[in-house]
Amino acid sequence: MTTAPTLRLLSAAELAGEPRPHACVEVVFTSIRREEDAAASPTALRITPADVMRLRMETELTLDEMRTEVMRVEIAWQKTLGGWYEEGRRAVESRAPDVALLARVLEGLRSGP
Repeated sequence: MTTAPTLRLLSAAELAGEPRPHACVEVVFTSIRREEDAAASPTALRITPADVMRLRMETELTLDEMRTEVMRVEIAWQKTLGGWYEEGRRAVESRAPDVALLARVLEGLRSGP
């Protein structure tokens, strides 16, 4: 189940008589189970425009930290993979040929059909 938030700026008429008129942004979280199943139990929260900006900035900072960590892990993985590749290449290159096998192949080729 996911939630899809929507923002709505409340009008002056909706804010008349409210104890916190500065909280003029309504955030509605709607639970969505499936596309066929419409919204179920919307939850509304009123916040200030400054709160919206603070949430936006904190979200961007968190996403930047996540991107940095993903890039760091990707670089580490590439280095590890490159190390394995080099190790495998050196192992293959250093392996002495099986002389007995080569002799049998040559013998087979010489004897022909």
